Amino acid sequence: MKTLKKFIILICLLNIYFTFSTERELYVDNFSNILGTYHLETELLEFAKNHEINTLILYDLHKINKRFPLGDETKNGVLASFIVKAKVEYGIQKISASGESSDFFINAIHAYNTSRTKTSEKFDIYNLEYEYWDEESSSNNGYYCKNYLKDSYEKCNRENSFKFYVESLITMRRLADEIAHPVKVEAYIGKFTEKEVQNVSDHVDRLLIHAYVKTPQESFHYVKNRLDLLAGIDSKIKVSILYSSEMNFMGKWFKTQSFKTAEEIFFKELEKEEIELEQKLNFKGFTYYNYSYFQYSLKRFKNQRNRPKINYSPQ
Repeated sequence: MKTLKKFIILICLLNIYFTFSTERELYVDNFSNILGTYHLETELLEFAKNHEINTLILYDLHKINKRFPLGDETKNGVLASFIVKAKVEYGIQKISASGESSDFFINAIHAYNTSRTKTSEKFDIYNLEYEYWDEESSSNNGYYCKNYLKDSYEKCNRENSFKFYVESLITMRRLADEIAHPVKVEAYIGKFTEKEVQNVSDHVDRLLIHAYVKTPQESFHYVKNRLDLLAGIDSKIKVSILYSSEMNFMGKWFKTQSFKTAEEIFFKELEKEEIELEQKLNFKGFTYYNYSYFQYSLKRFKNQRNRPKINYSPQ
């Protein structure tokens, strides 16, 4: 009986590993400075290929929209060329477009998609980046209050910020359903209540749940309560665990360790603590934040390895 139980656990773990390892996303910050510069584009795509990244999430599209209006097919060709290059030459399966409001998706991201005719040129995912749970940003004089909430709601608070978040997702889903090219909707999410995530789950294909810790050994324990909330509502949407390579999180750890190792450690902690979550939730890989921080970590590691050794002789 014990042997059978161990075998079942092993099969479950292999299934988890296969599922998780098939999808790996990377946030690409500073993209406005990368786009259109051959060696920077190539460096990014080589990094993605070498680390088996399946999906690139593009930041800075609001800046690019000012330089190359995304809805204008006569001016957005530089972005189309990059997307084709990523998919065709480097095997990137999907390109995700990140924005923080429904208006930006309507006027820029979706406008770009409808302006291009080839599938290889289009965005495959609409990604919402809006931290409604950040109460400071949603309060009076906060960033979200000033830019989005004050003109549409009576009060600037978390409740209305969450409404804005959900309304954006509803619009994104409508836009995704309007075109023949298959587009998924995903959202980054941090702290949430059961009621909130139940609402959000009705409008997204995937949630990126952050595990902002210093080592992967801490990651499962950090997200466990939120995963339990998802399991409690019997949600079947895809779940991706989000790691950060910022120096105050896992940046130092990633100087010497790989994505794969971080993922394997998460599996081990899941096995020890609550393996049944694998059956309850639809785990679909890992997401990494962000490209610049990973470059910084790797360069620091390389510099440390190449630093000449100094031999001190006794005086």
